[in-house]
Amino acid sequence: MTRDEQAIGWHIRQRDMSAAEWEAFATWLEDSPANARAYDAVAMADAALVAPMAKGTPSVATEPADRAVAANDNAGWGRWWLVGGVAAAVALVAGPMALHSRPDIRIEQTAPGEVRTIALNDGTRVEMAGGTRLRFDRHDTRVATLEAGQALFHVRHDPSAPFELRSGDVTIRDMGTVFDVRRSPGRLDVAVAEGAVALSPPGRTLALTAGQGASLDEARHIARRTTIDPTQVGGWRDGMLDFDRETVAAIAGRLQSAYGVRIAVEGPLGERSVTGLIRMSGDAGQDVPRLAKLIGAEWRQSGGEWTLRASKGDR
Repeated sequence: MTRDEQAIGWHIRQRDMSAAEWEAFATWLEDSPANARAYDAVAMADAALVAPMAKGTPSVATEPADRAVAANDNAGWGRWWLVGGVAAAVALVAGPMALHSRPDIRIEQTAPGEVRTIALNDGTRVEMAGGTRLRFDRHDTRVATLEAGQALFHVRHDPSAPFELRSGDVTIRDMGTVFDVRRSPGRLDVAVAEGAVALSPPGRTLALTAGQGASLDEARHIARRTTIDPTQVGGWRDGMLDFDRETVAAIAGRLQSAYGVRIAVEGPLGERSVTGLIRMSGDAGQDVPRLAKLIGAEWRQSGGEWTLRASKGDR
């Protein structure tokens, strides 16, 4: 059987493969770069035959490694159906789940400014940023829900039961990975440091390996792929605040979670899209003005509350 025939065979069987077959598929892709290229070609050829996406189905876009502030978030975005070359990590077959009539729910929540590390009984470790809320079932800690905030997951490999993280309508599955997830209103950001994950927003599957990330705009049903430095994943633990086409309001919210202070954003400034990086000093009195300078805004402080507003020339 030729390499192309093998690629076609894997592609056809994907929807019904067992856990063992997913492991074999991953091994086949890793055996040779030519295998991955052949599978890419098959997946993309099949994508060209798929009917146009229905309204409400996420589209996926690529992002260059060198990022800049973008005025038009949609510029240059293309459609993808399946990402083939990174599919080595997509072990999508859910492992057996413990059956319990009464879930034993465990809630972990951090206050703004608090950082906490928790250990699950399956060997997975989770580092939680300030303002984060996670939900688990003690009977099955291979499934978790991120309700708000940001967390870095160090997942123990178990081929029979892939770890599954849910957030909103999105499911993230992996097979032994270090990845970061941030939930903000209407948006989910995922970044992979080691291994790989498979994201499943409604109607799609998107595979990410180390050095890749994705931003999902849930209001517009758009998923955008990004290229990242895997060593910077979870940089918030060391005071790095990295934002990629995020609104000023969302960035202000992240500073609020980091410091436990109130930051208000006036008028249309809150919807301005910004890309950049701030190294936090540990002092909101330095970092809020630094953010204002970066985005070309004005700031003021009254009591324990900060306010950002557009510069006079931008009003």
